[in-house]
Amino acid sequence: MRELNAARPLIDIHGITKTYEKNTVKVVALDEVDLSIHEGEFVAIMGPSGSGKSTLMHIISCMDQPTSGTYRLNGREVGRLSDEELSAVRNKEVGFVFQDFNLLPKLNALENVSLPL
Repeated sequence: MRELNAARPLIDIHGITKTYEKNTVKVVALDEVDLSIHEGEFVAIMGPSGSGKSTLMHIISCMDQPTSGTYRLNGREVGRLSDEELSAVRNKEVGFVFQDFNLLPKLNALENVSLPL
């Protein structure tokens, strides 16, 4: 059995804020969130509708960038990665099951599943 790396978290988030602005309306979806998850840990993110769960998951999965704060994934600062590097992270390091599936309607099931390959 592989020993867990207690020294460095796999996911390490500090002071993450995500703000959405539309016209003059400003919505703070995440406000100074800190989270550390080590290899082998299981974590549940729970809260009422509108509390920022999906926003946090989108940031963790590298599908969105925070307005401020730092996010290190496996020791690398995600905010410094290029679009190509982020695509590789999403393809090889982060798994995400969408609640609304996000399938491409022009592709059949096999083609949708094969697309990331």
